[in-house]
Amino acid sequence: MALFGLFGKQPLSDKKIDKIAKLAANPYAQPDVRMKEMQKLLAAGSPEALRGLLKRFAANASGAIADEDEKKWLEDALVERGQAAVEPLRQYIKGQEQLTYALRAYRGICGNDEAVRFFSEVLAAYGPDDHRSGEAKLQMVWQLGENLDEPRVLPALIPFLHDHSDDVRWAVLDLLERAADRKLLTDALRQRVCAELGDLVSVDDVGPRIQQRAAEILAAREWQIPGDNENLATLLDETYFLDKKRFVRRRARGKAQGKSAS
Repeated sequence: MALFGLFGKQPLSDKKIDKIAKLAANPYAQPDVRMKEMQKLLAAGSPEALRGLLKRFAANASGAIADEDEKKWLEDALVERGQAAVEPLRQYIKGQEQLTYALRAYRGICGNDEAVRFFSEVLAAYGPDDHRSGEAKLQMVWQLGENLDEPRVLPALIPFLHDHSDDVRWAVLDLLERAADRKLLTDALRQRVCAELGDLVSVDDVGPRIQQRAAEILAAREWQIPGDNENLATLLDETYFLDKKRFVRRRARGKAQGKSAS
């Protein structure tokens, strides 16, 4: 009798795990084939097998509906697996770009409090200057946005108003407006946001989309900006001005047109 017949099923070797993981993440394989391979890795259950299984999140299958269904199935399966999946998920989240399903699985296992702590930690480790991780940061920003009322979230997001990626900046602006609407900004946080937005509207090296959005927020909410800069950035000068009390104001239409004509 073979040894595995005596002592139970043998664990998968690293080579076998790698082979199965590649097939499970093959975007051109049939959905039932990918699913079968994912189930093999899930059944193996070792940290190595789960790390191989998580590679499925990083691959986009050719059929969008099947791709989404498989990733959602995997998210749910990992949550059901529980604590055994936590460390492989941590490693995946720290090193990959396609994170949405992995972040949701982590939250599903560990709860909101731990999710906020870990996502904030990873986001801070990337920092606003990292230009290679824009997609990962964007997904973490949106996940943190699920808990805007958690005291650690807004302080973690504010530095990313100066992110290398305009998409990340835009998402943070969205969430800060949402927080303001929900009365979640303390006086200290609002002053900090005003200072950061003041920087965005005062310099000429910020993209026009972000600069216009920042000016719109400051003008619409009548938030006063600190500092001693007397002028707004060149791109904003036709539409906005800074009054003597340091409020951003929109120019009257006729004056704005005259400013443009000159």
